[in-house]
Amino acid sequence: MKRFQVLDGFRGICALSVAVYHVHISQSFGEWAFFRNAHYLVSFFFVLSGFVMVHTYRQRLATTDQFKQFFITRTFRLYPLHVVVLLFAIALEVVKLAAERAGIAFNQPSFTGQRAPQEILPNLLLLQSWWPGFNPQSFNFPAWSISVEYYVYMIFAGILLCTPRISTPIFLMISLMATACLSLGYGYLMEPALQGLSCFFAGVITYHLYQVIHNKSIPRWVHTVLETVGICLTASLLVSDIDHKQIILMLVFCALMLIFSFEGGVISTLLKARPFEKLGVLSYSIYMTHAMVLFASTLALLLVGKVTGYTIVTYATAAPGPMLSFHNGVADNALLIALLIIIIGISTVSHRFIELRGIEWGKQLSRRGRTTSPTSPIKTVS
Repeated sequence: MKRFQVLDGFRGICALSVAVYHVHISQSFGEWAFFRNAHYLVSFFFVLSGFVMVHTYRQRLATTDQFKQFFITRTFRLYPLHVVVLLFAIALEVVKLAAERAGIAFNQPSFTGQRAPQEILPNLLLLQSWWPGFNPQSFNFPAWSISVEYYVYMIFAGILLCTPRISTPIFLMISLMATACLSLGYGYLMEPALQGLSCFFAGVITYHLYQVIHNKSIPRWVHTVLETVGICLTASLLVSDIDHKQIILMLVFCALMLIFSFEGGVISTLLKARPFEKLGVLSYSIYMTHAMVLFASTLALLLVGKVTGYTIVTYATAAPGPMLSFHNGVADNALLIALLIIIIGISTVSHRFIELRGIEWGKQLSRRGRTTSPTSPIKTVS
């Protein structure tokens, strides 16, 4: 089965960009307009997931046994790392609590707000982005999109299982309805869930367009021009101030997906290079662990500041999070680079010892009690 290497490279770049978005270092390149708008790239993840999921499973969800295998492998793909990081986030709150009892005060007391104890169970069940009253940004806040994606996977698989002949119109209807709700502000579901439904199923429809045109012969130079225009348009819209930006970007991401799925231009060749391939492999770990790396680093810098009297971490009412700074451009950029290196290093470890083991456990469990033998093994591509 074809693996879209270029799209994997994009996944890695986007994951690292989202990590930079969540860091606020005043005189670093992380404050450039592109990175300050990188949170929109989460929609790209949803579109990409829809595209890859239908490519992989469109003919592998015809029986309840295959649905069971899908449920198990997807759960073990996402859940182990999510639980480990959630436990780490709770442990950091315990550290904060101990420091508070030692007389060290923080901007936000431990186990309050988005890290209140009542948010633990919704996070554990990946429901924080679905049920009104829960906080999607609680504890490991990037996990809000995993909460959405996990249950969207099950909706996708259920539709393929129950209504295979009319699945494509249903996918299109779900995407259009969710997009309309986002555009008109109808709150039938929480906004993160609507975003996921809109973008994921738009990615599914994009794959169906790819199937129609993927055999067409297009010169390499045309691919290169389309790739260049697609990248420039995406970057331009990402930093622009326009109405319905989320929805417009979703459509652009779909177009970008279609362009790069051919992997035919010069930019595609560059994105197949080893560094981008490695980032793609680590993308889930980068996305899931970076917030805790930043939180732990901020906590450490706060403690250093309290001991030395040198202010490194500041909080402002208008700022979305703590601002880090050594009050020197070179030092601030070095701090950002160091944090990214740490994130990639920790992601390498978590990928090897948590992600891959979870994937293998899922495969082993899904093989037990099979009622039918699949014609070929299911490869994990997302």
